[in-house]
Amino acid sequence: MKLWLNILLVCCAFGIAKADAPYSVIDSGNAAYAKEKYAKAIEYYKKFEESGYQSEQVYYNMGNCYYRMNEIAKSILYYEKAKKLNPSDADVQFNLQLANAKTTDRIISDTPIFLVNWWHNFINSFSEKGWSIICIILLFLAALLLVLYSISGNLAVRQMGFWGGIVMTIFSICSFGFAREQYETLTSHDTGVIMTASVTVKGAPEDKATQLFIIHEGTKVNIVKTEGDWTEIRLNSGVQGWLMTSDVSPI
Repeated sequence: MKLWLNILLVCCAFGIAKADAPYSVIDSGNAAYAKEKYAKAIEYYKKFEESGYQSEQVYYNMGNCYYRMNEIAKSILYYEKAKKLNPSDADVQFNLQLANAKTTDRIISDTPIFLVNWWHNFINSFSEKGWSIICIILLFLAALLLVLYSISGNLAVRQMGFWGGIVMTIFSICSFGFAREQYETLTSHDTGVIMTASVTVKGAPEDKATQLFIIHEGTKVNIVKTEGDWTEIRLNSGVQGWLMTSDVSPI
């Protein structure tokens, strides 16, 4: 019971959104967005973001605003932020593909093993909130089945309750693990988008270091580490190097 309670409490913590979000700011931004006043809409949405809140819809709208203003790198950044909150949103994925089609670089990724790719897609089928809800439901079902096992006098029903409760408990723990992984992905900032038109990536964090390759705005990179004014990045193709921290915005 203690294990279930701990899992339930953590899942609830993952799933609770801030109730005091400044919705009036969002409404003002949405009104400006509907009137195609995209710069004004971004001003309102920025106030929401700077208050420390997150919203898939706000990020999605910001991505749309920047896309219509032809600021592709910023549109990709906010589509990626929206995708981070809800990896399975088809609209976000589609618009992100449109924006990526306008970037200069075409990074050829190392092809992942099929099972690894399938596993990532499976976990991304729900956000941390979705997996948390599934975990809570499965815990509830497990508790009901184990109660049935405890009170029933029928052997077949007791066996069903016992084994069903065990299976549901295992599934709920797995769901908790998926929720935790999605939460860690959500709160981490190990990826970013290049915001400068053209960046020369170097072999060391210094101006005189060897120039390795050039990347352009809108390219998504993996952030390895940051040391002062310099950030080490890695492309999906596997190559890596250093650039100025101001050239990349974390997702």
